[in-house]
Amino acid sequence: MKSLKKRRLIDRTAHWGITLGGAVVIFVILAMFIFIFLEVFPLLKGARVLGESTCSLSGKAVSVGLDEYQEIAYAVYEDGNVDFISLSDGKLIKRQSIKGIRGSSISAVCEDKGRIVIGTKDGRVLTVNFGFSVSFEDEERIITPEVSDEEVYIIDDKGKGIKYIASKKDEGVTVAVVYTYDGRLILKSTETEEKLFGGEEKSETITDITATLEQALSDQPTEQRREIPVTSLAIDYFMENLYIGTAHGEVIHINVREMENPFLEEKIKVSDTPITSLGFLLGDVSLAVGDQKGGVSTWMRVRDKAKPTGWSLKKVHTVDSHRSDVTSIVPSTRNKCFVTAASDGTIHLKHATSEQTLLNLRSKAIPSSIAYSPKANGILVADSAGNLTHWIISNPHPETTLKTLFGKVWYEGYEEPEYSWQSTGGSDDFEPKLSLIPLIFGTIKGTIYALIFAIPIGILSALYTSQFLNNSLKKIIKPSIEFMAALPSVILGFLAGLWLAPLMERIFPAIIIMPFFLLIFIIGGFILWRCIPRHIRGKYNYGIEAFFLIPFMIASILLSIYLGESFESFLFHGDYRQWFLDVLGLPYDQRNAVVVGFAMGFAVLPIIFTISEDAMSNVPNHLTSASLALGAVPWQTAVRIVIPIASPAIFSAVMLGFGRAVGETMIVLMATGNTPIMDWNLFNGFRALAANIAVEIPEAPFGGTLYRVLFLAALLLFVITFIVNTVAELIRQRMKKKYSHL
Repeated sequence: MKSLKKRRLIDRTAHWGITLGGAVVIFVILAMFIFIFLEVFPLLKGARVLGESTCSLSGKAVSVGLDEYQEIAYAVYEDGNVDFISLSDGKLIKRQSIKGIRGSSISAVCEDKGRIVIGTKDGRVLTVNFGFSVSFEDEERIITPEVSDEEVYIIDDKGKGIKYIASKKDEGVTVAVVYTYDGRLILKSTETEEKLFGGEEKSETITDITATLEQALSDQPTEQRREIPVTSLAIDYFMENLYIGTAHGEVIHINVREMENPFLEEKIKVSDTPITSLGFLLGDVSLAVGDQKGGVSTWMRVRDKAKPTGWSLKKVHTVDSHRSDVTSIVPSTRNKCFVTAASDGTIHLKHATSEQTLLNLRSKAIPSSIAYSPKANGILVADSAGNLTHWIISNPHPETTLKTLFGKVWYEGYEEPEYSWQSTGGSDDFEPKLSLIPLIFGTIKGTIYALIFAIPIGILSALYTSQFLNNSLKKIIKPSIEFMAALPSVILGFLAGLWLAPLMERIFPAIIIMPFFLLIFIIGGFILWRCIPRHIRGKYNYGIEAFFLIPFMIASILLSIYLGESFESFLFHGDYRQWFLDVLGLPYDQRNAVVVGFAMGFAVLPIIFTISEDAMSNVPNHLTSASLALGAVPWQTAVRIVIPIASPAIFSAVMLGFGRAVGETMIVLMATGNTPIMDWNLFNGFRALAANIAVEIPEAPFGGTLYRVLFLAALLLFVITFIVNTVAELIRQRMKKKYSHL
């Protein structure tokens, strides 16, 4: 009785222990999924407004700005006065006048990295620098606004008012372009050089390029040319390309690389309505264009063989439109976001690459000037009614949409839309490329090549070991192959990258002819084995013939290596790499998919072999014995009886090998060039999802876009593995049911 109670206690304990263990496993997997999803979820959130405030100005502001902490704003008025205002309570902190205005008024303004370039109604140009010095007293931050008049110069000796102005400055070179009210386009370049013994030397060039503008407008009717056609100006950071928006919906591109000899490079129709605003995005490669109907698009110079210069301005992105004419375009200094304002008071925050409108805001009147905070977390708008509106915003992941993650995107510097992964660049102007398609492709490519190597060898070797090899030899061979699974991935990757890849590159022509010699020598070995008298062969255990073939296989490999150079000279003209490139168009990289196929297949092989061999060995003896008794030879029994019955387990083995290959990290990382390219070429590298996570995660800022996209890659791996395993189990159950009657 006590023994029975003890057994029941043990049975219940085991039952609840197993149940608890299974529940814990399910809970851990579910917790992992939830954790990964929570890290990815912020990518799905858009920009949002955290706070809004409004205060009154002293008049209509022509330019506004704010410090990086969004505590103080400045407003520049037409008469040259500047107000500094506290954004927390709207109170005036300081008022100052720009000395260079001298009784005139401001007619045109442009901004260049904190430097305000002003054009006046009497034809003068002056630059003003606004700064905010930060100090700390008793652990309290104190921000002090500063204004410095940098330079005042006459750009037009006729004293005509300046209608539009564009300017850039870099490393001692300043370029300003103005369009006057009487229809003249004037270019001024100033270069400052330091003298060898101290001091500075300035050289100035002023060029009237109105004739070039008239050349571009020569195809217009005379009546239209008499009107003032220019509506906006923009010059790039390189101070080489001047773009002019016109009232005819055209953008005129004038090359000003040689300041004294500019020339018309291109004129292109971009809209059916007048162009109302132009502005370069971060990096000054993409040009944002706004028109009178509220349309907003970005354009970029792309290679074009049909053009004499070899380049052409093409539309790259189109974003949501306003309902009225676009009055301002202000780019972010951190990413490819930009703010647009329209005459109906609507203000949009857009992202060029993802083509999404992140925020829709509205001012109380027509916006007269807008500013985007240095940290891209605030928008400041002054309107025609004298209101200053400030929005504090959160916009952590503007680059990510389903299109940018899984679709083709036209990036800066590319000739067409592409799938691309390049998370970091050499400058702050870099446009992150976060398409996961090349990584998914690389994962599939590596897995396929690994399974091509591992599946046939694993299953056939398991079949031979279980059905043909003597038990005494099986006890040695099976544990040896299973021991291969204990080899760390980093060791296999190290050997593949530093030993196997260079070796294969040296003897690749020999590898091409090696299967041919292997086949001939193996057939020859079997023929010789059959020629040995039966009484001599009978002394050895069944299956020993495989060891008899080893010397023949070694001889075939050595002969292939010996003849490799002659084969390369005969067929590939002495250099197989160049032949592949010239004839087949296939570049050969030392660390390529073939190397990964061998190395990762070697890692997957023990899993497929072990499970398949166990399944084949466990086929009931009465079935195989009945087959043999009916006259079937061993190989017929193996193919028609053993494999069908063991097929569910074999399928499971293949799926486990698939999962092992999909999640492999170190072998792929060390044995390939780790380049995220989409090419089925055997001799190119690739980058897999798991390897990419290992490479990128140490450099990804916590909580940033890259950080969360890497978690999305992990979530994809998780989901892919879960789906494949679920489908595989359903198929296995169906196959088991199908063959259970045998």
